[in-house]
Amino acid sequence: MLELITMSLLTLCYIKSCIDEKQQDEIDKEKERIRDLKIKVFCYAVAKKMLYNDVVRQLQDKRITLEEINVFNLNS
Repeated sequence: MLELITMSLLTLCYIKSCIDEKQQDEIDKEKERIRDLKIKVFCYAVAKKMLYNDVVRQLQDKRITLEEINVFNLNS
């Protein structure tokens, strides 16, 4: 009986660690995506001789789109 309880606990711990690892991977991917986006915005700002914050404001005001920034960075 003790073996069954021990094995069940070990199985639960393993499943929990797998779930935690997957969540951490998703968090890491999101951080990397945000970092890449910031770099693209920065490169766009430098090329257009603008301030980074001005580009962010234009994005928020929808005067430019992320697609425009992506296309610009691909062409550069």
